[in-house]
Amino acid sequence: MKTKIVGLLALIPLALFAGESKPLYDGYSYFSVGMQNTKYEENIVLSNGQKVHSSATATSPVYISGSLIRINDKFDFSMDLLSTLLPTETDEKWYLDGVYTQQNKFDATITNMQFYGHYKLTNNHRIVFGPTYSLNSFKRYTFKDANGNIILDNVTGARLGLTEERVANLRFAVGYWYESAPHGRTQQMRYRFNATFGHSIWTQATNTGFEKVSFDTINSYELQSSAYAGYTVFKGLEIGAFAGYSRQEKTSTDVASDGHTKWPKNTLTLLQGGISVVWNFSE
Repeated sequence: MKTKIVGLLALIPLALFAGESKPLYDGYSYFSVGMQNTKYEENIVLSNGQKVHSSATATSPVYISGSLIRINDKFDFSMDLLSTLLPTETDEKWYLDGVYTQQNKFDATITNMQFYGHYKLTNNHRIVFGPTYSLNSFKRYTFKDANGNIILDNVTGARLGLTEERVANLRFAVGYWYESAPHGRTQQMRYRFNATFGHSIWTQATNTGFEKVSFDTINSYELQSSAYAGYTVFKGLEIGAFAGYSRQEKTSTDVASDGHTKWPKNTLTLLQGGISVVWNFSE
């Protein structure tokens, strides 16, 4: 009898461990809407040594959607898609050696896609890596001189028309990702943070003002980070807030294949904020 009792007591810890389950870090999908502050700047040194600087800032509505997909205990996969909903018109101002010389109307449409593999050091701490793709469209129109007069074409005498610059970038990025807790299991706060650095591996830039001219320099990089805090409303559904930062910088002035058309150094800075809905209703 004593032997049987000892055997039963030995099974109690095993039964407790068998009934204990680790929190399941499963995947989820999300949709976010908010506002995005866009600041675009160009800098170029002319052949005579004079410095040209331009700057434009606008705030536009933006949406971001994506998902985190569980693969196994060591790897996950995520994808994130961002796009400007409606670009806001603003003024882009130009300075020559610090002196204001002209301006034009300006709007920017920003599109960004990120595809990351996650190597899980733990469920909370991950190393992420993978390609990102961005397509930025900058439109300029209604050109005016420093006195506010419409600038006319020197040849035709007509008002200068619309020009559009398109910049496509494929980058490879690496970084860090943090998940504080499993999604949507209990009514608690959950946090997410990530930061990445990406360098261009392919670029194509064109401008309607320069026929059959394109640039393919890869002298550019992107720093990106985002943070999220959400609360589980009920099992499977979270509502929260997000904030994001991105800086895309082209680090050199480049000359096109025609030997004289230049694409200046430029910097695009994005700040985002808004609300998110995050869900996973599978058991």
